[in-house]
Amino acid sequence: MTWVAAAVSRALRLDRMEQHGRRKPVSIAIVDNDRMALMALSSLLTRDGCAVTWTAQLGASAIQRCIRAQDRPDVLLVDMALSDMTGVDVCRAVRRWAPALPMIGVTAYDPAVYYDAAVAAGAAAVLSKDDVSAIADAVRAACACRRPDAPVGLPADARQAGSPAAPVSSSPADVVRSDEPDGPVDPVSPAGPSGPPIRSGCMDASRAQPERSFALSAQQSAIMRMYADGRSTDDIAAALGISKGTIFSQVARVRGKLHARDRDEAVALCRRYLRM
Repeated sequence: MTWVAAAVSRALRLDRMEQHGRRKPVSIAIVDNDRMALMALSSLLTRDGCAVTWTAQLGASAIQRCIRAQDRPDVLLVDMALSDMTGVDVCRAVRRWAPALPMIGVTAYDPAVYYDAAVAAGAAAVLSKDDVSAIADAVRAACACRRPDAPVGLPADARQAGSPAAPVSSSPADVVRSDEPDGPVDPVSPAGPSGPPIRSGCMDASRAQPERSFALSAQQSAIMRMYADGRSTDDIAAALGISKGTIFSQVARVRGKLHARDRDEAVALCRRYLRM
């Protein structure tokens, strides 16, 4: 019967591969009061393999659509400066009604201006509208964290569906990215028991703990060490020769790996596990 078992196993593998090939693209909704920006983002993200299901120019309209399960996208992009309310207000309201929905803030201004407030309201990150590639990467990362069928290899180490203000519903364990984009990784094996459960947008609160073995890239380690030393974002950007947007994106990835609610908690966990 060995050959029968082998044939069945092969058929199952082929079926899984076929299902993977049929996987739908990530669905995105965008709220932005600038009509031209909506059109540009929609076009560029569609070209990048995402599916824009709807757009809105008013924050209130986006909130209403996210409340309805049938209209809810995989990921919501939120402009930080809207005409009827702030992007932070949108994130806070959506998080209350759809706690599992990943949100990413976008802005034509300096992302640092909005970052802390947006993340506190539940956003995964705040990125520049000019960096469409980074937005697409963040969308796929957030969605890979949220979707139960996310295949290994998607950039899901950026498990940054946000720091919910409301209780977070349980979702499946995330997958681990194996190809950090910025160089060799610094493997970390915590010595000692895991800390208390930490609330995270991608994990149930009862089991959202730092992993026993996780890895930070060289750039992520450098950034977190500098934050632990009390350096400002501007100082870190100048010292490493990178943009503040890159720093925010890397911090979001570290937060995801550690299931940390915010940057301060991520720094505290890095101090504990990296002996900073």
